[in-house]
Amino acid sequence: MSAKFAFDVFLSLNHADKPRVRRLAERLKAAGLQVWLDEWVIQAGDIIALKVDEGLEQSRVLLLCISPAALASGWVALERSTAVHRDPANVGRRFIPLLLGECDLPDTLRRYKYVDFREESDGAFAEVLAACSTEVETVPPVPPVTPKKGSANPKPKPVKPPEQAEPLAVLERKLTGHTGWVNSVAVSPDGTWAASGSTDNTVKIWDLETGQCRATLEGHTADVRSVAITPDGKRILSGSFDKSVRVWDAGSGRELAKLKGHTNSVWAVVALRDNARALSGGFDRTLRLWELASGKCLKMIECGTDEGDDVLSSAVNPAGTQALSGHRDGRLRLWNLETGQCLATLKGHSDIVKSIQITPDGRFAVSGSEDKTVKLWNLESGTCVWTLEGHQYDVDSVAISTDGTLIASTGFIDMTARIWDWKSGACLQVIKNGDYWTPYSVAFSPDGSRLVVGSAENTIYVYRLAGISAAPPAEPTRRYINAKVVLLGEGTVGKTSLAHRLIEDQYVVKDRTHGMNVWPLPLPTNGNADREALLWDLAGQEDYRLIHRLFLNETALALLLINPQKDDPFAEAGDWLKALDTASLNDGANRRAARLAIFS
Repeated sequence: MSAKFAFDVFLSLNHADKPRVRRLAERLKAAGLQVWLDEWVIQAGDIIALKVDEGLEQSRVLLLCISPAALASGWVALERSTAVHRDPANVGRRFIPLLLGECDLPDTLRRYKYVDFREESDGAFAEVLAACSTEVETVPPVPPVTPKKGSANPKPKPVKPPEQAEPLAVLERKLTGHTGWVNSVAVSPDGTWAASGSTDNTVKIWDLETGQCRATLEGHTADVRSVAITPDGKRILSGSFDKSVRVWDAGSGRELAKLKGHTNSVWAVVALRDNARALSGGFDRTLRLWELASGKCLKMIECGTDEGDDVLSSAVNPAGTQALSGHRDGRLRLWNLETGQCLATLKGHSDIVKSIQITPDGRFAVSGSEDKTVKLWNLESGTCVWTLEGHQYDVDSVAISTDGTLIASTGFIDMTARIWDWKSGACLQVIKNGDYWTPYSVAFSPDGSRLVVGSAENTIYVYRLAGISAAPPAEPTRRYINAKVVLLGEGTVGKTSLAHRLIEDQYVVKDRTHGMNVWPLPLPTNGNADREALLWDLAGQEDYRLIHRLFLNETALALLLINPQKDDPFAEAGDWLKALDTASLNDGANRRAARLAIFS
């Protein structure tokens, strides 16, 4: 690969072709090529158009995947135009059409020799690989960078955090004995032993000093999804897909009670600090508060009636007065445990909330989601303070150190565990462990000396932590909030002039915009928050309208400019409003974008 290109291949595709193209991308990467694929590169919060432009600029070969769905897509049209109209004198780049299905090629593509990949045969792949591997040098050769072949990581490597003199977490030992995924881990109050729950239907007790399995607790008839240890260290709680919560004696391993009431899988169980109660949640869309001594259900909270209300995670504040639940629809809900009243709904995640923890002071919460992010929430205001980005796929579990200074998270698919600084949101260490490591569950020891990670390959990894500050947590000094504002309307209606008025309070006359402009629009600060609007000026010419409708997602405010001198000023307004509503539905958003009509 030439030193001036970050990627060998840019894959342009339609969403309908994603499974086939993903397989091709994996094969190209295994063959040693650096591949740009949208789902590998574009992260939550990225401006899609800018990331696409950046990827095209940094890629040596543009591989346009052609199918009937692709040719009908305005999304591909944007990338196709960029490639077809590239300067032909730039021989350092190549444009290669890849035929995925029977279709009539448009005139702009017929002049290019395509690679027939309709059958996905080895011969067709060899032709693709040869076409993508051929590079024409226009400058004196630069020694090539040889990528590592056969990497198990399905994405280009993210930028690493600054190297530390010594790793924060160092592998101490491995605990083996489970025959299924380790779904959950918990460490005893004195830090000498741990409990784990697995898809092999068992709970195991481990000696962390020797690595030996002290006991195997049997009784569940389905996966054990969650385990917890009471603060006095005397009992272990386990929640299972068999719809039950069980209470075990930590010393003898004897089953003390079976808590019945859930009508579907139990995904979360939490021990309250009073050593007398426990909270569980599951796919029957309820939270249930239990009295451990009697096995009685003290309170049942119904979280909703839709599939999105399924409970996958829960936590309880130190005072035992409030509970937090994480749901399939990406929301977190804060509950009063005494009355069962929903106090707040925390919105921000765009996918399933798989794990929740509340900080030791009870003021904040940390959540991990299938949207690839970890979020820090202020429970008093119900707002998101930080979004921690770095995982390439689902975040399966999160944990908070007892002193509140560190956050740990695991990603089974991206094969990393990460340690974050609570105060700054910086990633302090990305833990990788060989070519095949599937960290799934995580917990800190109460004394902060160890990090315990359960994996999908049935093993538990114990890490020794060094250099942890015992300083109390401090609220982040600043946070950043932005909103997307779009300028809509026909060409020459004055959108760009309005943008200049908003940005610099100047009246500027501009020719028609071609494509789009995106400007930052600073807003007054609010407390400890830096606020900014991103102002999108979308060209209104007929040729651009279909494409620009694809960039209306996540719009907070739409400014629709209307020419009052036309016979029917609102003739085109309805089309734009429908496009906004469609974008909102595609986002899975639960509110319509605010909109203002402006006579220009």
